[in-house]
Amino acid sequence: MDERIYYPLTPSQLSIFLSRKYAIHKSVVNVPTSIILKEALDPDVLEESLKEAIGRWDSFGIRIMKDKEQAKQYFSVPSVESIERLDFQRKSRQDMERTFLKLASKKLEIYDAPMARFYVVTTPEGYGGVFSVISHLIMDSWAISMFYKDLFQIYYAHKDGKPYPKAVKPYEDVLKKEIAYRQTEQYQKALAYWKNEFSREEPIFTHVNGREILEKFRKKKGDDSIRYAGTFYLRSTAGHDLYWVYKEDIDVMTEFIKEYGFPSLQVLFQMGLRTYLAYINDYESDVSFYNIVARRGTLEEKLTGGTRVHFMHFRTIMDPDITFLEGLHMLLDKQNELYRHADFSPMEMFEVEHALTKVSPGVSYRSVALTFQPVPMKIEGVPEIESRWYSNGAVSQPLYLTVMDGDGTGGLKVYYEYMSNTISKEKIADLHRYMTYVMVEGAKNPNIRLRDLYERIKE
Repeated sequence: MDERIYYPLTPSQLSIFLSRKYAIHKSVVNVPTSIILKEALDPDVLEESLKEAIGRWDSFGIRIMKDKEQAKQYFSVPSVESIERLDFQRKSRQDMERTFLKLASKKLEIYDAPMARFYVVTTPEGYGGVFSVISHLIMDSWAISMFYKDLFQIYYAHKDGKPYPKAVKPYEDVLKKEIAYRQTEQYQKALAYWKNEFSREEPIFTHVNGREILEKFRKKKGDDSIRYAGTFYLRSTAGHDLYWVYKEDIDVMTEFIKEYGFPSLQVLFQMGLRTYLAYINDYESDVSFYNIVARRGTLEEKLTGGTRVHFMHFRTIMDPDITFLEGLHMLLDKQNELYRHADFSPMEMFEVEHALTKVSPGVSYRSVALTFQPVPMKIEGVPEIESRWYSNGAVSQPLYLTVMDGDGTGGLKVYYEYMSNTISKEKIADLHRYMTYVMVEGAKNPNIRLRDLYERIKE
């Protein structure tokens, strides 16, 4: 008798599942990351600690099965596809990076199979660490960060007798609540909210390349009044660049948010991004992008695996004569609105939008997504770490910015993943430079008008 409990895919998982289903490169849902501790580690103890940690996280037991209607999932014994060792002590850093990129783009099977691979690594310098390729269907970057912390706490408990980490919370309990959400009053309120949002005056498409993408789409359709553009490309190559916002700039920004009572640096990154998009799109006041929400508000959600991210439609309308500070308060108000309705399914959100606006699958008012998730990766007792997120060789949207912790340096890393057949490396460099300038200049001079920031960018 089959005693398994079968669950539907959650809204987060479904959007990821569909992106893989329709992508040419099935690696599009791989999350390849590394964490290197800048000291020699015992690979035998690390491998045993890794096996032990995997057994503590039930999301490594998620198995997906085919179904005529829709894929389903169940929980099995936590396990991974493989654990291998990689020793680069007689090789170069470039050799190591090339190997990681090659492994990152190798697809993971998803049906009735473990959806993760691990590698115990020794770097050319003799440092120890782990490289992993984990399916986004079972873990998001928050969960992976927490897993790494758990792993190394176990390692040091065995190696040096340090305290053993507390038990991990089961993701299955969180998943059950997520599935039940559609029967709640909160769901009805969120549905009403999004219907109201998409019933407003039509937004307009903006892109880091400026108006050219929209104008080309208008020309293709023979209609100069169209306000959306195509964002789906069957074949696209992935660009993946890493830039830093260094400690001295973060210190200025942090001092500013403390003085003015903002909860985090997220509003500054939102402002930096939307200001550049406004500027490059002929000073457009109406700028929309996706704000990615981790949905890890409770302690239970923070300490579980699984994937909890939702793409939220984030529309900002700002007159160029408002001040930087006024704009930030508008962003914070909008962000708080979204968080109250963040459990609403992104897939259903698209359905509501398609019903109430002129867009259909394959076209959009948005071309950029922003994730602000600087989960501190500092590991107690370890002087220095080095973490990295790698390209999986594929990309599912024009541009995706992810802001992550700077490994204890006081800075932040910004990863840019983009369609390199439409967006150049030079454009990404411009975006990062100007975005950083806007954040720092605004923090130093919060009453500067947006119009004046546009002029300074131009210079």
